[in-house]
Amino acid sequence: MDFAHLNYFKTLAEYEHMTHAANALHIAQPALSRALRKMEQYFGLPFFDRVGKNISLNDNGKLLLRYVNNILQEMEEAHSVLADKSEQKKKQVSVSMYAATRFLPDIIGGFRKAHPDISLTIMQQGDGTGALPPACDIVVHSSSRRVEKKCCIMLMEEEICLALPASHPLSGRSEISLLEVVGDPFIGLHKGSGLRTVTDEYCLKAGFLPNVILESDSPATVRDLIALGVGLAFIPKISWSGVDYGSNVSLVDIKDPHCVRYIYMTWREGRYVSMASKLFQNYLVDFFKGIQK
Repeated sequence: MDFAHLNYFKTLAEYEHMTHAANALHIAQPALSRALRKMEQYFGLPFFDRVGKNISLNDNGKLLLRYVNNILQEMEEAHSVLADKSEQKKKQVSVSMYAATRFLPDIIGGFRKAHPDISLTIMQQGDGTGALPPACDIVVHSSSRRVEKKCCIMLMEEEICLALPASHPLSGRSEISLLEVVGDPFIGLHKGSGLRTVTDEYCLKAGFLPNVILESDSPATVRDLIALGVGLAFIPKISWSGVDYGSNVSLVDIKDPHCVRYIYMTWREGRYVSMASKLFQNYLVDFFKGIQK
């Protein structure tokens, strides 16, 4: 009997169903049955009551499960401690940031000041959807919808408005509907970027795709083009705040559909999270809380 058998037993106790437990463990059902027989032979006691194809954890099994949970928890803690110890000479965090990149210099500077012994690697690979590139610890991304899943924390919710040239007929309004700008020229980030994906979704919700006449990989370039009055553009209110667009640009709220985006931090599920990575996660949470005050 080994630690794999303990994990098999724990999963079987949770499902109380041979097929479902085997599927969850990604092993064949006969292999799971053999493992259970070995455990019962080792202890000389049955742990499940069998009624046809169904099984139910009995009193023996409930008692054993308490010890198995303790053993597996202790092993997980030992793994974490040993992993952190092995990283003492190599403290680093790899981050991919696809949303709120304007804050990246402040984030890097503040974190390095607080933790000068931890090095940061900023990666720009992947599609900005929240999927982690290989060897990446954390990804910051955006979505038009709330996300509820493991290893994912919402850092910020922000409204999106429209930047209009002062000469635009709607520039004097306090709010507009997206249908009122169908066919107007838009400036935007390249298709596939986080903000562009979110705003395209809202336009589709309104029944059209934006007429994007200029695209750029750089949010700073897009902001400069807006200031020149080249076209309309979607503006995140918090992460693009503090920009002087000049008197020739008017920022207007969008009422239909109400446009917001959610900034998330995601890390890999089922993978050990180093102490350095935990520190950076906590720093990001505190940083985004600070800018929303």
